[in-house]
Amino acid sequence: MSDTAPAAEDEIAQQVREIRASGILARSKHLDRLLEFLHRCHLDGRVPKEFEVAVEGLGRHAGFDATQDALVRVYIHKLRRKLDDYYQQGTRPDACRLILPKGEYRLQLAAPTDPLPSSKPSTPLEAAPRLWQRIANLARRHTRLLAFALLASLLLNLLLAGQALRQATDDTPQLRASVLWQPLFADTRPVVVVLGDYYLFAETDGDDRVRRLVRDFEINSPGDLASQLQQHPSRAERQFDVGLSYLSTSTGYALNRLGALLNTGPKKAWGVILASELTPENLRNSHLIFVGHLSGLGLLEPLVFAHSGFRLGRGYDELVDKASGQHFHSASGIAHENAAANHLAYLSSFQGPTGNRIVILAGCRDAGLRELADAVASPGGVAALDEHTGGAPFEALYQTSGFGSATTPARLLLHRSLAPQAAPVEGR
Repeated sequence: MSDTAPAAEDEIAQQVREIRASGILARSKHLDRLLEFLHRCHLDGRVPKEFEVAVEGLGRHAGFDATQDALVRVYIHKLRRKLDDYYQQGTRPDACRLILPKGEYRLQLAAPTDPLPSSKPSTPLEAAPRLWQRIANLARRHTRLLAFALLASLLLNLLLAGQALRQATDDTPQLRASVLWQPLFADTRPVVVVLGDYYLFAETDGDDRVRRLVRDFEINSPGDLASQLQQHPSRAERQFDVGLSYLSTSTGYALNRLGALLNTGPKKAWGVILASELTPENLRNSHLIFVGHLSGLGLLEPLVFAHSGFRLGRGYDELVDKASGQHFHSASGIAHENAAANHLAYLSSFQGPTGNRIVILAGCRDAGLRELADAVASPGGVAALDEHTGGAPFEALYQTSGFGSATTPARLLLHRSLAPQAAPVEGR
């Protein structure tokens, strides 16, 4: 064996260690596991088949069918892009690069192709600190900017929550004793707040740069995207998951309004998850509070409307009473000059599959959710519910109106008791 072969082996091992230690794969245990698996295969001198990558590298079951699932190709593409991101940070610019050749499931060293950075930066972006150099990569820039915006929003909400906590502590016992909230704090089950989120995926124009982030109403999770790519394999090199979703601004506002209620007293909220992260275990073992838009219910949607006396109309801005056929319309979000917009919000409380309690706070749009959150986090708002409901499962429809962000307090438009057991799930 030549001296160059052991040197190459050592270089690949060193690169793998440095990449994994850099944290660039920290958000995805699947990508970290995949890189480790491909390195083991390299050390063993073998190139794995797609089935082996799925089962051994990604932990899929032995019945995995590579002809029916594009999962491996999607994750290989994601890992290839992560490697590109890593080297575009300027890490070891003189060293060879670790690559995944197109169409192959193996690691390979390649000579650096990008020019070395000059000693004198030529643009303001190049002169910026390393953090901003990393953001210069478009794919990571989208993700990081949104992450920073979310972090700033979170910090602001935490500051506001501190103020709200001081103001609302005296009201907390009354709120927790209300028909709406009491079942959540009457036992030792954990309380999980579920935030209605919307899945985004990245798309290129066939090159190596992300050109846009896409919200497709038919694709609501990485699994949905994988299924679409399975049906349309030609898109696999242009569309891929970047682990990104977004929340409406009113969701943060509502969570802040509920902060004192959830985090003051002998029992605190167990945690906060996204609707896209909701599992059957959560549905069985926890009390749930959904906060978001009706369109963000995700897996909860069939369960909610199985209990409800409403069904969805032509979209999430319209609810139809199942018994009377009456239609309730909410503003579409398109501004109309000199016309006050009518906004709806939906509230329900019903039993889950194991006797747990599920509470739904859902606005058709931001204005409805904000005003609903104000109503259910105030003594007057819960007192109105207590007056009209007898402790049984119930639902209520609220209405608010206004121009832009200036809206009237939510008005209780309709309320009724719900059957303890859900009706058969109806189609839309």
